[in-house]
Amino acid sequence: MKNLFQLDGPVMRAMSDLCTLVILNLLTMLFCIPVVTAGASLAAMHYILMQMPKQEVGHVAPEFLKQFRANLKSATVPWLLLLAACGLLYADYQVFTGEGMPRALAVPAYAGFALAAMLFVWMFPLLARFDNTVSGTYRNSLILAVSSLPRTLGMVFFWAVIPFVLTQSLRLLPLAFLVGLTLPGYFSMLLYDSVIEGLVEKTLGRQEDVPAAQETPAGGADTQPGESPADPDLKRDADTDAPE
Repeated sequence: MKNLFQLDGPVMRAMSDLCTLVILNLLTMLFCIPVVTAGASLAAMHYILMQMPKQEVGHVAPEFLKQFRANLKSATVPWLLLLAACGLLYADYQVFTGEGMPRALAVPAYAGFALAAMLFVWMFPLLARFDNTVSGTYRNSLILAVSSLPRTLGMVFFWAVIPFVLTQSLRLLPLAFLVGLTLPGYFSMLLYDSVIEGLVEKTLGRQEDVPAAQETPAGGADTQPGESPADPDLKRDADTDAPE
């Protein structure tokens, strides 16, 4: 019983993690207000979430700002493309669900939303740890979404259900403000963390076996994709000194 309340005990760790989630959520929401920068904000959030199981978070705000700046260029275009695609899908949905229109015409829009959700849950963890081209980011997100389908469905479930529940009642709305993004992100991290860490280890191993100038093949969970210009490099600030 005494060990429960020690600094390294489970109660204090849980309280520390909760504080981290709250601070991180506030920062993420703040930097998502300019919609253009939301991609970098979400990538920075996922980077810090991936440090939590290893107890390597440190000071949340400085680390978040560091990761936000590091991802501002690489995450903005993929995010804006995904946002634009969702806007077009929504417009199609509104047209094809209008009065007198057969519901079957809306099926492609539903399929598009499902694909966008599957890409969303993998894109930002990948952006947080790897440098890649825009097409390479989308390709690897799709590879992971399909090859790790049960994990993907679980992450989509968390991102769909938790924010929905927290925004359905005025009593729960403060919780949405405090953990509306980081709570589904944290539960998703528990599913994707082992996959991302496996890719990091594979990338590091391959970088040790090839010249620094040679690009490293991208890995996918349970996949063996061939070498391609879309293959990513491990970010230099992602817990390692990866070669440029």
